[in-house]
Amino acid sequence: MSNLRLKILQSLLRVEEGSYSNLLLNSELKKIKDQRDKSLFTEIFYGVIRNKLYLDFIIDNYSKTPLVKMDKEVLMGLRIGVYQLFFLDKVPARAAIYESVEAVKTILPNSKKGAVSFTNGVLRNINRQHDKLALPAKAKNPEKYLSVKYSYPIWMVNKFVQQYGFESAETILNAGNKRSEVTYRHNSLKMTEKEFFQLLKADGIEYEKTFLDSFFRLKKINNPAATQVFKKGGAYIQGTSAGLASLLLDVKEGMQVLDLAAAPGGKTTHLAEIMNNTGEITALDISQHRLNLVSDNLSRLGVTNVNLKIADAAKYEDDKKYDRILADLPCSGLGLISSKPEIKWEKDRSVIRKMADLQYRILNNNLSKLKKNGQLLYSTCTLTREENQDLIERILQENSDFKLMDLNIKLNEISSLTIENKNKYLELLPGEVDSEGFFFALLKKVESD
Repeated sequence: MSNLRLKILQSLLRVEEGSYSNLLLNSELKKIKDQRDKSLFTEIFYGVIRNKLYLDFIIDNYSKTPLVKMDKEVLMGLRIGVYQLFFLDKVPARAAIYESVEAVKTILPNSKKGAVSFTNGVLRNINRQHDKLALPAKAKNPEKYLSVKYSYPIWMVNKFVQQYGFESAETILNAGNKRSEVTYRHNSLKMTEKEFFQLLKADGIEYEKTFLDSFFRLKKINNPAATQVFKKGGAYIQGTSAGLASLLLDVKEGMQVLDLAAAPGGKTTHLAEIMNNTGEITALDISQHRLNLVSDNLSRLGVTNVNLKIADAAKYEDDKKYDRILADLPCSGLGLISSKPEIKWEKDRSVIRKMADLQYRILNNNLSKLKKNGQLLYSTCTLTREENQDLIERILQENSDFKLMDLNIKLNEISSLTIENKNKYLELLPGEVDSEGFFFALLKKVESD
């Protein structure tokens, strides 16, 4: 068990250094044979990342040593221990403390025995007195209260409260702390829906319907990339909000489509499936490594109508005119916190402006590539006005030959989603919709070139 906590500690330190949590977790789980250990590793690993600020708040209340003066290994060991004490009822307090201390003891050199004793003392103190812990007063400082309770940086809390109000902000924050669920998109290019269901049943996988017909939420799946249906190309792992993009773009067979930021290929392959491998999709990405991921997915899913190009979409030149353009662009990612909780700690306010500037340059460079009456779908997986509503308003003000289309009618046609939306664009908020946070705006070119 102590070895498991050690592996968790080492993995969490790697996330702090910039590793992607989902990729790192998948890699570590492959090394663990016991299913209970897999589940415990996942629970503590993601639990610590999601609740880091709250855990630090607790530690800071019971430690005389400031957090900034602690060894990084000690602080992470304390977080692991505190998470178990506060969130895992099935782990005895004695075991939680002992295993966490042993992990710190193993990772630190012998010269740091004092740090090990310190870790043990702080955890025991917290265990004795944790009932006395009080959150910041909600009435006195509501945003600080939300920040600590839901473990989000204060700037992000302020942003959500400013845009959506206190109640909706709290809903978003709470939803972001819930573990994201795995969703399969059935790929009809490789198999019928009947065959898809048969393979799910053969692997003993339970599922439930979502608000999109071809998307199914899986229950208790250990490794969604190891199933028969996935290996045979009948399924792609894709969230329902992300799945809306290809459907809202309303592509038809035989069309010419430009995908401005294709990797890893979820929306690209979905477009190809809807088009039944007809026409042509020109799919761009700035990174050859990322294009290789797209290529792998094209091969597994049986897609044959995609032309991959390594290119910077903000500078891409092309005399061709397209029927449809998918602009699912790089963003701050604040709608994906449930699946990538490290986003909370990796981002700051400056990234919003940087992303908005990049998004503007990409759109500005590619609007002219659309045919008359052609359509461009702009989408992001974030929740900031600067990257969404404000950007689209600016584009429309500067380009009189484009108009904003109403997405509500199309949404009703392609999904069972029922939301109150008084706008022509579509914004999905975590907690209000059982999916990721996303923004969509559909632009149509209305005048001749």
